[in-house]
Amino acid sequence: MSRIQYIILSDIHLGGYNSLLTFIQETPRNPNGTRYNVDAQKTSPVLRDLAECIKEIVNSINKGGKPQIILLGDVMELALGGLNDASMTFERFLECMYSRKNAPFSNQILYLPGNHDHHLWETAREKQYANYISKLKPKEHISAPWHTTKMVHPDLIESDLLTDLFRRNHKSKQGKVMIAYPNYEIRGKSGRSIFLTHGNFLENIYSLMSSIQRILLPELSGSDGLKSKKKSGLLSRIAKMLPLQAVPEPNRPDSIYELEHENFAWIDFFWSTLGRSGKVGKGVGLIYDMLQDEKAVGKLSDNISGYLLRKLKILPFFKTIVQYALSFFLKKAILNVGQSERGMSDSVLSQEVIENLNFYLETILPNQWKEETRREYPINYSFIFGHTHKPFETLSEDLGLETRSVPVFNTGGWVVDTIQKMKTHGGAVLLVDEDANVVSFHAYTEGDIRPSFHVPKGYQNPLYADLLAKVNLEGRSFKKLSQSIASEIELRRKVLRARVVE
Repeated sequence: MSRIQYIILSDIHLGGYNSLLTFIQETPRNPNGTRYNVDAQKTSPVLRDLAECIKEIVNSINKGGKPQIILLGDVMELALGGLNDASMTFERFLECMYSRKNAPFSNQILYLPGNHDHHLWETAREKQYANYISKLKPKEHISAPWHTTKMVHPDLIESDLLTDLFRRNHKSKQGKVMIAYPNYEIRGKSGRSIFLTHGNFLENIYSLMSSIQRILLPELSGSDGLKSKKKSGLLSRIAKMLPLQAVPEPNRPDSIYELEHENFAWIDFFWSTLGRSGKVGKGVGLIYDMLQDEKAVGKLSDNISGYLLRKLKILPFFKTIVQYALSFFLKKAILNVGQSERGMSDSVLSQEVIENLNFYLETILPNQWKEETRREYPINYSFIFGHTHKPFETLSEDLGLETRSVPVFNTGGWVVDTIQKMKTHGGAVLLVDEDANVVSFHAYTEGDIRPSFHVPKGYQNPLYADLLAKVNLEGRSFKKLSQSIASEIELRRKVLRARVVE
């Protein structure tokens, strides 16, 4: 008989206006419209009902022992919302999950930040570094700061902010939130492993600084700064004389330590800090929403191209042509960057993410493992990530990966990113037992609101069998959750329409 040991959630974006777990207040503004505001002191109906369903699942399976909640990034919305709203909504989350004195969850929460809450990692690691320095003797050498925790037996760091928020909840005076970043291993009692990460490094935009450095200053990366295939012979010498030579692709870092070290400031600035910068931050949030609408992006591109060409002294006719061309290419570039970040398509993963996921499983994780332990790298493991807002579960080869027979799970997300329905977008809660078996509880997708349990096709495990036998997904709690989700999705679409149109 299985027992749930971990509850894994990600991409709930607490405090964000597009999050289903944040309360949105609709109030009259004028006879022609409405105004929508985050009210972080109230509880979202979806948050309340989701917490009750998770408790019902745990109580149906566990006959002792409290599972630990793992928050897998983009939990606090620090890019498109205020820290106060994110903090208060996090309190609402804790109140719902720990509403009873004898809550069915462990008092220690594990938090792996993502890109939208990366700043929580920065504050945690600076605290850890300060503690390290405080233990050194005067004039003793101070090592350079480190940018990750260990993946195997990690050196967890307590988050002062999140722990204080936890303990403000009168039911959780012993509560504690610990941080690891960016990778974490769960090891089952029989030796099976699960690797967890938020998943933002699976998109190239989050390693942009590494790419720029290797393109502009490849000498700083050594002889391998750019990929180049060595060719010899007459044909290769002739090819070198031809114009329009192909530009070599920049090599990517093959170490998570290097990857984070080179890109942490960029991630922290753009996705975890800039959105909270007064009026500029509000503008960034509005632009973020406009990225889903081609007409709105066209307006942005026209504004940018007009500004860049304002002092160009040529005939108006030619200036119009140049501005049109520049605006066209800017629009394509902006849509490519902005929409890929939010996975705005009905395909499960883009080709870019598939290629990077393969590199992550084949290179990044094994290299970190070798740095941290002498144990043999596991053959039998699962991989869990979030970030894409599209819940799924499949075997690695079915995604087209070189790595074979690895169950891959995505936690989905709990936000409404687009005005139009995105059938593959949705939210899931991953359930893990003591033997590292994983089952995905799909609370909803925009294509199907009904809750369901999932494992990769043809991949059975005892936890899945227990959940199917003991949890009634047709019960009152689950129907209520589906109703709340359907209603709140429509409200978020109203919010997006108002923001984009206005």
